[in-house]
Amino acid sequence: MRIFIAFCFLFMLSVHNLSAITADEVLQGVENRYVGKTSKSTTEMKLIDSSGNERKRDLFIYRRKIDNDNKDNFIHFTSPSDMKGTTYLVNEKNREKSKWIYLSAFKNIRKIVASDFGTSFVSSDFTYEDMDDIHASDYTCTNLTEEKLDGEDVYSIECVKKTSDTAYSRSILKVSKEKMIILKGMFFDKKDTEKQVKEATAKSLEKIQEIWTPKQVTMRDLRKNTMTVLEIKKAEYDLTLEADIFTERNMKK
Repeated sequence: MRIFIAFCFLFMLSVHNLSAITADEVLQGVENRYVGKTSKSTTEMKLIDSSGNERKRDLFIYRRKIDNDNKDNFIHFTSPSDMKGTTYLVNEKNREKSKWIYLSAFKNIRKIVASDFGTSFVSSDFTYEDMDDIHASDYTCTNLTEEKLDGEDVYSIECVKKTSDTAYSRSILKVSKEKMIILKGMFFDKKDTEKQVKEATAKSLEKIQEIWTPKQVTMRDLRKNTMTVLEIKKAEYDLTLEADIFTERNMKK
């Protein structure tokens, strides 16, 4: 009898702990995670086709975050020659995003519009939607569970975007309980909600200036059997960045 009572107590305790946070709050925790007021990373992008052939690109990523609703991202490619000078800029003010891409081969700046959300970002397995920072309030999150992923305690949540400007019907995210980083994302077809079409993983986590940083992020397209790997070679946080970096006039420099 005592064993049965102890078992019931442990079960009730586990249920209580699980209910202490909601699925929506997990995603809000991801959005709220401190990633520095500014950051700069030296990054290598690998595009791997279905036969295992690789193409490499080098780029810098600059970020500035005032708060969750006011952020700027600037991505500048430095190699190979056909990509050198290509630049992607996102300015977000009060949740309103303005996005531009400068393709060095065509020497023109094009504004990215809502209909581009499912378009490939510079021929990679990431789309423009995949490149966006998460706003938790844009999603309805359910089916919270706790589990292990590669030995790490994670929350598993299912997320559905509230608006139609998405290429996915839903996603299942595995979020580190300690670090509040999405370690794995599973994305499902918009028409066939049971068909997984893409998978993202974050690995090789390292603490840099007290900020947990995934040194490798991979996006797999399960339909094409291709993948794109982003490897951070160097990352710096809370450094002084000139405001002019995050402007259209800086895109052609």
